[in-house]
Amino acid sequence: MSGCGSSSQTASPENEPQTIKFAFSQINPTDTFFQDAAANFEKANPGTKIELVKLPTETAPQTITTQLQGGSAADVLSIFSGQGQTGSMTGFAKANLLLELNDPEFSTTLPKSIEKLFKYNDKVYAVPVANMPAGLIFNQAKAQEIGVKLDATSSFDDLLKQCTVARDKGVTLTALAGTVPGNPGILTMALASSTVYGPNPEWNADRIAGKTTFAGDKGWQQAVGGVKQMFDAGCFQEGAAGAGFDALNSGMGQGKALGFFAPGAATTAIANATKGAVNPVILPMPAPGASQTYLGTTSELALAGNAKTKSPNLVKKFLKSLTTKEGAEGLAKGLGAIPVNLGDYQLPSGYAPIADFYKQDTVRPLGYNEWPSGKVYDSLGKGITAMITGQKSPDDVLKDMDAAWGN
Repeated sequence: MSGCGSSSQTASPENEPQTIKFAFSQINPTDTFFQDAAANFEKANPGTKIELVKLPTETAPQTITTQLQGGSAADVLSIFSGQGQTGSMTGFAKANLLLELNDPEFSTTLPKSIEKLFKYNDKVYAVPVANMPAGLIFNQAKAQEIGVKLDATSSFDDLLKQCTVARDKGVTLTALAGTVPGNPGILTMALASSTVYGPNPEWNADRIAGKTTFAGDKGWQQAVGGVKQMFDAGCFQEGAAGAGFDALNSGMGQGKALGFFAPGAATTAIANATKGAVNPVILPMPAPGASQTYLGTTSELALAGNAKTKSPNLVKKFLKSLTTKEGAEGLAKGLGAIPVNLGDYQLPSGYAPIADFYKQDTVRPLGYNEWPSGKVYDSLGKGITAMITGQKSPDDVLKDMDAAWGN
């Protein structure tokens, strides 16, 4: 990959190479939104070339981290915003591995509500791809066919009962990719949107101040305990702890599972992958003991430039093209998501069940993007898998998260 020279952020456009490499991953192999964005840029800028480097989804964060640290990363990179995951922006920015996006357009187009996830020391180092709700990607048509009743108003007890109904029909309500920490992690975070961040949007600040802990917080106990209740109720497929991402797409595509937990873009990905045979919706995740259900949302997908690129101006020009109204809406439409500046954008059809959550402002950002490092979220995801195999208790998982936090 490119980017083996020293940083040249002051290079003039006419002196720098007009070919850059763009490394990214996509869960659904049929998605083309990044490819389309690159092709549109090349068409609008004759003489430029963007070489695409597609990485395996499961290993992309580790691969990009290794390549950035080793000086062999692509010029443009798909990373995570904030600092709560492996491959997150803040860690790279601290290590001077990312190109500072110092043109005014990057700051002015970044919504205030999420700007801290894309800035380090008040400087912009990444641009958002889109905003997505996070919850249960659900095949409502198949569910109705077999008598499973679940919608945006269902309670956690309703969900547990429907797990049994689905099992009796030979179908699993939800598939789980236990070998990929982010999947059990996002399930737990969807629960915590209602038990933790709904009642207290400033929970992370309280944790930083030492006013609370994961293990000592009732909301976190309910969220992690809720996953255990789901496992005990047979909500997950057999062998869930050893399953990968393929179990999610194939489970729903083949009718073996009614749903799985993921950001909302998966509704479009599944519809595309099955050529319209399955058109899932996204449902909010009800939680045990919560007085109100909140919808978790995420703007974690981000794009950044390599600090060692030989074409900094071209990199910034490409990233800037994706922050325009046309560019942002193109990515959102292709991804099946929402532009970060929502405006009057038409929500994807699969988002119909959760539209009122946006209208009523009962949404909460998934809190892990502000955690001190990816170790905490990794500890959560791996801990949940260990919990469903009987190796850890819910309390063990929460104590491990506190240890990973560093206190």
